[in-house]
Amino acid sequence: MLVNEQTKQGLTDREVTARTGWLQQTFSRWKMGSLPRQHMFASIGSFLGISSEAVAELVEEASASTGNTKLAAAYGGVKIYGRVTDRKAGKYVFEAFNQGRKRIPEGRYAILVDTKVMEPALLVGTKAWVDPAVWPSVGNEVMVHAKGGVAWLGRLVSLADALATIEAGGGQMTIRDVEAVHVIVLSERVAK
Repeated sequence: MLVNEQTKQGLTDREVTARTGWLQQTFSRWKMGSLPRQHMFASIGSFLGISSEAVAELVEEASASTGNTKLAAAYGGVKIYGRVTDRKAGKYVFEAFNQGRKRIPEGRYAILVDTKVMEPALLVGTKAWVDPAVWPSVGNEVMVHAKGGVAWLGRLVSLADALATIEAGGGQMTIRDVEAVHVIVLSERVAK
C-alpha cells in the first residue's frame, strides 16, 4: 500500500520521508515488509488516507499472517500459473490449458515472482495474486499478456491500442499485441 500510494503521488523516497517526518531507512524497511510500530499508525494512516485503526488492523493481520489474511482468503484457492523464462526482463510464459485453447488465465490466479525486476515492491520469493476483474491504472503492478502465451511483469506506464508500456528493472519497455493486462492485487512472501 505504501509503494502504491508513493507511486500514485509521484514521490521519491526522500520526498515521502520529508513530507511525513519518517526516517528514510524506516520507510525502506516498511516497503520491504517490516511492520511499523504503533506510534507510527496515525502518520501512516494520514499518508495512505485511511484511519489509524485500519492501519492497526492491517499490521495485526500481517503479523499473524500465515497466508490467511482477509484478502488472501478471497484469493487463496486460486491456481498458480506461468513460469519465469527471462528473469532480467520479467518475462513469463503461460502454457496452453483448457484443451489447448487458452493461454491467458480467466478469473483470479497467482504467479510466483522469481525475478528482481519489481524490487522493492515485489521481492523474489513473493506469491502475487492477479485479478483480471480489476481495471488497470497507470502505476499498478501488472501482468501484461501478449500473443503466444508470453507475459511481462511490471508497473504500468501507459496502455493504448494493443500497446502497453511498463517499467521494470529500472527501465521501460513497450509490449505489442497486448491481449490482456491483469492487475496484481495482493502479494505475500512465501517460505522456501
